[in-house]
Amino acid sequence: MIDDDLYEGDTTAVIHLSEEFTNFEGKGSVRESVFIQEILSDLLELRRQVIKLQKEVSNNKLMIAQLEKKKDSYGKEVTKRVSSMLTLINDYGGSMISTDAKEFMGLSKDEFYRTLQCAKKHNLIELLPNLKDGRSYIIKLKFK
Repeated sequence: MIDDDLYEGDTTAVIHLSEEFTNFEGKGSVRESVFIQEILSDLLELRRQVIKLQKEVSNNKLMIAQLEKKKDSYGKEVTKRVSSMLTLINDYGGSMISTDAKEFMGLSKDEFYRTLQCAKKHNLIELLPNLKDGRSYIIKLKFK
């Protein structure tokens, strides 16, 4: 596959190089021909490596893009927790202290954080500072 790409490219440059060096110092000795052949061989090997690296970079770009997309997406569990949290806050009057919501839902800090981030990313909630307790905040629904 790489060989096909190699020969589909601009091989005329290699042929011209070969023609220019056949009369190296006005002679056509075997030693000069071997030297030219080695240079051409090295050039072709470098071209193969460049093509291979280009394909690797292309594949890595796709993989990185997929990982970035996956990083920004939330799973079904988080989506269900967001729905439960929104219902809880709505039933509580439209706003609630974060520590109370976390306790009612029975979530760990990480689970609660991911739930809040998902709801915030989808513009469903607003997080306001809690003036009574600086360690928590007030979760307020943006819809009602």
